[in-house]
Amino acid sequence: MDYGRILKRAAGITWKHKALWLFGFLLAFFAGGGGGGGGRGLQYRLGESDVARPEWVGGIVFLVLLLVLVAVIVSILLSNISRGALIGMVREVEETGNTSVRSGWRSGRSRLWLLIGIDLLTVIPAVIGAMILIAIALAPLLLLLAEREALTVLGILLTVLLGLAILAVIIIAGAVLLVVREMAYRQCVLEGKGVWQSIRDGYRTVRAHPRDAGLMWLLLWGIDLAAGVIVLPLAAVGFGLAAVVGAAISAATESTAGAIVIVLLLALPALVVMAAVGGVYLVFRSAAWTLAYRELQSQSALA
Repeated sequence: MDYGRILKRAAGITWKHKALWLFGFLLAFFAGGGGGGGGRGLQYRLGESDVARPEWVGGIVFLVLLLVLVAVIVSILLSNISRGALIGMVREVEETGNTSVRSGWRSGRSRLWLLIGIDLLTVIPAVIGAMILIAIALAPLLLLLAEREALTVLGILLTVLLGLAILAVIIIAGAVLLVVREMAYRQCVLEGKGVWQSIRDGYRTVRAHPRDAGLMWLLLWGIDLAAGVIVLPLAAVGFGLAAVVGAAISAATESTAGAIVIVLLLALPALVVMAAVGGVYLVFRSAAWTLAYRELQSQSALA
């Protein structure tokens, strides 16, 4: 597989077809996804009797939980619509030379529930398996209950060794799962397959081309690291400046609530800019995987 050509083509599609950027932004923003105190100023004053009322506490807790639930649902829906849209739009570009937001929305919406199903049927077993492995790694610590020095040393040593081995297993299995999911997403969107069939055929694609799929993952992982080295320090500076301004306002006005509002107002534009930049990068990443998938499918057809 010509990796250089795939990455160059993915970069060209990303730059030329700006309609992809909308879904990249949504994917970055949603798939990423209170404070107060005694003071004066913008803070609303509640009497002790108001704060102590159960209906106040229960109402606030319910409202917070409701907002979190709504945010999670919206995040799941929009991120999966965007994922499907990016895959379908890159295919459209390859086949027709053009694409649009409308066709991307149609492609993502039509495969929404199937993409969510792929996530559930791959992530949940992986999380359960990781928890079991972590429990196995921590099991030797039970020797500490014997309260004997030799068993304590043995338990700690076994825990460290098992922990390192299981960490390696989790990292390798996680990388394989990531590649299988990328293939499964494209089986679902590009081939119109169901959840189980997409996962099965995605795994078969990786098993038939382990070297090509592995090298593609390794290349994109290296690009991920390079992008992180550039973006994360800039993000830290932006959010750090917002925090410093908020702390200065809090000290000057003695209003914690006012400082929090100012910090949020300053951090929100930085968050949007980060999501926009990250969205463009996710367009490139998704395009690269889609092009790689199409190349692997062509190889299989020729074979």
